[in-house]
Amino acid sequence: MKKFLFHILLFFAVIGAVDAFVGLAGDYLQRNAKGGKTGQFNNLVMKDNHDILVLGSSRALHHYDTPFLSDTLGMDVYNAGFKGNGVILACGILELVLKHSHPKLIVFDIEPAFDIYTYEDDDNHKRYLYNLKPYYRIPEIGDIFKDISREDWLAVHSGMVRHNTSIITMTVDNLVASSKDSAGFEPLAGTLLSETKAVIDPDREIDTLKIRYVERLIGIARAKEIPVLFIASPKYGCTDSSELDPLKGICLENQVPFLDYYSSQEFNSHREWFQEATHLNATGARIFSSIICGDINSVLQI
Repeated sequence: MKKFLFHILLFFAVIGAVDAFVGLAGDYLQRNAKGGKTGQFNNLVMKDNHDILVLGSSRALHHYDTPFLSDTLGMDVYNAGFKGNGVILACGILELVLKHSHPKLIVFDIEPAFDIYTYEDDDNHKRYLYNLKPYYRIPEIGDIFKDISREDWLAVHSGMVRHNTSIITMTVDNLVASSKDSAGFEPLAGTLLSETKAVIDPDREIDTLKIRYVERLIGIARAKEIPVLFIASPKYGCTDSSELDPLKGICLENQVPFLDYYSSQEFNSHREWFQEATHLNATGARIFSSIICGDINSVLQI
């Protein structure tokens, strides 16, 4: 019996040692990445300083031509949009950035699926925690984990859970030096070939957690006296923007500017500016970015 217990204890000791090693190795690779997505994200949230930070989903990532905006505005503009993400990750990014930087403006691009309504692929909002796993020890990030999933908060203490899908990527990003990026902006090639239009589900339910995180993002910025500008960038074929009303109400209540280009007739008449119904291509992004320069100047009172 003693021998059996010894083997059980030894087994768990080995598992614990391996888990600790994976955690330490993964944390090291995360902190020291020279390039790739690992280095880009870690630099953003732990090192870099930018005058204007663009947050949001892939619509932010593909719609805001930050090199053009930087040149036009004479300020350092960085695009921190993330595919398949929205306000929950944006709050985490902002909490981390504000520990070492003080932007002059936060621009948040709205995607109703990720920022207002329930979404079938949300996985109880756990999908929005993935990029924040390496930073779970920071209290504000830990609070986001616990707010969404206590189980994930406990699990992320495990090195193997924290880095189980990223070790190979992080290793490569430590070996390859960072190439010059486009200030986070990822332009899309191609043109929308048909009259396919963005589909809006009128029966979607409001996601109260996302709404709370919209309010949290405003509060985080306001505590540091940083203005926030909410923008609804164009979707092809939208004839009205009533689905944005819940967020418009929050902005009105908090005296936060809200710019609605969601159903812009100018963009609806130029299918060639879109890669597909929900995303502008590189040409459309440049045109949209040129339009909002004046809006940004107005908010900053330049």
